[in-house]
Amino acid sequence: MRIVGGLNKGRRIKISKRGIRPTKGIVREAIFNVIGVKVQRAYVLDIFAGSGALGLEAISRGARSCAFIEKKPKILLQNIKNLSLNSETKVMAKDFRIWLKKIACEKFDIIFLDPPYNKNYVGKTIKLISQHKLLKDKGIIVAEHHPEEKFILPEDLSILKRKRYGETAVTFINAN
Repeated sequence: MRIVGGLNKGRRIKISKRGIRPTKGIVREAIFNVIGVKVQRAYVLDIFAGSGALGLEAISRGARSCAFIEKKPKILLQNIKNLSLNSETKVMAKDFRIWLKKIACEKFDIIFLDPPYNKNYVGKTIKLISQHKLLKDKGIIVAEHHPEEKFILPEDLSILKRKRYGETAVTFINAN
């Protein structure tokens, strides 16, 4: 897999051979076309980061920094090292619920959310993001999920756009 845009365009990133479903290049490109210039100088949070493709792509395209939450970060750490992005990144290697509570004093411009499909993690995670007020005003949550997966948004959030790419749906959510 490769970074599809920005300073690291074309650079390879490793992916796990099992257990992780990385965001395809065409979907990442579409996500960043919607986000546009919001990524410039943004503080980014990548939850269920896996290989880190979304957060690393954001840094490549001009994000100031990215915090990654990934329970098993071995490949993510290799990718950060290979791209020489240690100073722009922070990796939190525990369950997402623990870290979302611990970083409640931080606020992010962009939050990527790409959990395992059909386990109701999208709704739970968005609720925690809202509860801990992790999204800045005018910030955006980019949630990847199975197209049939349903979730309810807290009152302070609303859907900006929803796109479908085969077996992947991407919902863009912003603060009201």
